[in-house]
Amino acid sequence: MAKSAAERKAAQRARLEAAGVRKIELELDAQEVEMLAQNCAARRPFREPYGMAEYIALLIRKDNAELQAQLAERAKRKCTRCSDALPGDAAGCPLQGEAACWQTFGHLETKLML
Repeated sequence: MAKSAAERKAAQRARLEAAGVRKIELELDAQEVEMLAQNCAARRPFREPYGMAEYIALLIRKDNAELQAQLAERAKRKCTRCSDALPGDAAGCPLQGEAACWQTFGHLETKLML
């Protein structure tokens, strides 16, 4: 017997969940949607544009690769104030707040910037 549409959809959701796929909602204003559509097309000239979800997923992967490279580079350095390996103790450096302490301004190194 054929499955109903609701049963097929439930099976699809179960497969996606088992694969670790997660659906998120994203709110974009009209200008952001237009920029996203332009970028999807511009990144694949003379071909079918990226889908918006595909493009966002690729941006996440690209950003993660860049962040991991930044973190690996940072791990090779030491704080100029206390000589701890960066990023320092998770509990916080007792010297935090001093300009020479990396924890005072170090978060700016990995901050997303436009």
